[in-house]
Amino acid sequence: MRKQVSRSRKTFVCLRRWKAGIRSKIQRQPSERMLRRPGVAAATRSNRAEGFMTLRTDNMTGEFYRTIVEALPEAIIVATPEGRMVYVNAALVRLLGYGEEELLGQPISKLVPQQLGRRLEPMKWLTRWAGEDDAEQSRFLDLIGRAKDGREMAVGVRVREGSIGGDRRYFISVRDRTVARDDLVRAKETQLLTSRILAVAADAIVAVDHAQKISFLNLTAEKLFGYADDEVIGQPLEMLMPDRFRKRHHLEVSAFGNARQASRYMNERGRVVGRRKDGSEFPVEATITKVTMGGLPTFVAHIRDVTERTAREKALVESERRFHAIFDHAFEAIGLLDPAGVVLEINRAGRALTEDGRGLIGQPLWDLPWIGRTDALDEEGRTRLQDAVARAAAGEGQRFNVDIHQPSGTVQIDLSLTPVRDESGKVVYIIPEGRDVAKVD
Repeated sequence: MRKQVSRSRKTFVCLRRWKAGIRSKIQRQPSERMLRRPGVAAATRSNRAEGFMTLRTDNMTGEFYRTIVEALPEAIIVATPEGRMVYVNAALVRLLGYGEEELLGQPISKLVPQQLGRRLEPMKWLTRWAGEDDAEQSRFLDLIGRAKDGREMAVGVRVREGSIGGDRRYFISVRDRTVARDDLVRAKETQLLTSRILAVAADAIVAVDHAQKISFLNLTAEKLFGYADDEVIGQPLEMLMPDRFRKRHHLEVSAFGNARQASRYMNERGRVVGRRKDGSEFPVEATITKVTMGGLPTFVAHIRDVTERTAREKALVESERRFHAIFDHAFEAIGLLDPAGVVLEINRAGRALTEDGRGLIGQPLWDLPWIGRTDALDEEGRTRLQDAVARAAAGEGQRFNVDIHQPSGTVQIDLSLTPVRDESGKVVYIIPEGRDVAKVD
């Protein structure tokens, strides 16, 4: 019986000391010091001031503050300098799943699992961080907490040192950072994936900031321009192009930054040329995209070296020029038909056999307006020519004589039809060649 009375008395004394500590802090509140000034004391006789004092007297008690802490959504722990928990609020109980009685008096290390390869000593950590006055040290630190069911979770922890009733205490707030950590992990994974995609992209990719200073380039861009990334990061984008284009390009990118469109094909405004580290120039095809980061525009250019394609295009143009030089200056009448016999091309000698040399493209070969009359071919000749075109379209070469009736007489033409196949063997063109038999040696 005496032991129970003694224990109750100790509990009563502890509560009195705790409340006394709360009262001592309340007495130091600026509002009370202000009310004790002579000029302000007189004003407290008003109904408004009396109401404030009554409210303060009724509410600012230990129980009032305890109720506030219990209602906080943030988990709170109060620990002794030895690291034993003397108070946990309801939010911590909900977060970790322990009952209050399971935690009081237990070391705080109960809530911090040991991690592989990392030894964490909670008391050293508390002592180090709680005494720091630097605001930087008041930030939430990322740790791993352990719930009652063994589940581990990411938590943000902040600690400050204070006192209750003259006794040193550590006040620890704990936040669940699981969602934030998962978001961070996903963001890092996305960033890693993006970096790898950019690294192996076939196109050179160069990013510049709002001042048109290079902020990123991938491996393809390094190989294309001959620079390592540390040679160009922070440098003007213009270093990657010839001097004669730099001013115009800078103005065009600035104008694009102020425009509404999000992307643009740069070649639509003219030829785009790149410049390598060794000074050599090369044609490029480029698309620029604009994104806003931190309120400022960032420009990303996708660049493709088109040196080989440009060379092929030039070679094709030259080939066509040579073809037409031969085609148009041949003595024989030569044309190009589709498989149905419709004229696609006809050379100068072929046009000379027609009435005016115009309006030939798109007509069937047997309907051409030959010189002298539109019905220069009789019905037998037309039918024979149609059958020959059909056989050539089937892949069988044809050669025969056809009579063309003109005012000066009948002209006999040695006509050949040669099928042209594509890679699959399909006939895609027919080449007709005609020679005046009388002029053939």
